[in-house]
Amino acid sequence: MSDTTRVSDLMNLQEYSRQEYMGAPLTTMVHARFPKPLSVFLRTAALTEGVSESTVIRYACRQWAESQGFNATCV
Repeated sequence: MSDTTRVSDLMNLQEYSRQEYMGAPLTTMVHARFPKPLSVFLRTAALTEGVSESTVIRYACRQWAESQGFNATCV
């Protein structure tokens, strides 16, 4: 097993963070409650990558949405 996929995922998160400001403005706020272990994981991932927790959450939500057929250009 290799860490290649993990490194690629991390670079995608950082690239997503840089490019998200070029897209639609962040105008809708959604509040969510998370279990403590997931909250700690999200905070740790954000600190590791040097991005905000909300960026990590938006990235994960977008990945899931795209797997479900979401296409940002068709919304």
